[in-house]
Amino acid sequence: MKKYILKPGLHQFVPGSPAVHSNDNLTDEEAEWYLERYPHIAGLFEASPEEGKVESQEVTTPKRRAKRIRISAQKEPVQSSTISVISQ
Repeated sequence: MKKYILKPGLHQFVPGSPAVHSNDNLTDEEAEWYLERYPHIAGLFEASPEEGKVESQEVTTPKRRAKRIRISAQKEPVQSSTISVISQ
């Protein structure tokens, strides 16, 4: 059983290179070599079905949600300003 399993499809490991890597043509030794040199590709690998853990070295941090401020309806109606037309 392979130690490193790619997500489905073809993947690009090196920036600027074509997407040619898949489970059919990637060995565990090649995957380790690429992961050492390009750690940003760790998210392209799936969890190992046997061990139930991710073989990649990706560290995930919880995403922060933007704090939303509720704009409540004003209690008093806004006075509209009167525009005076000056005639000449």
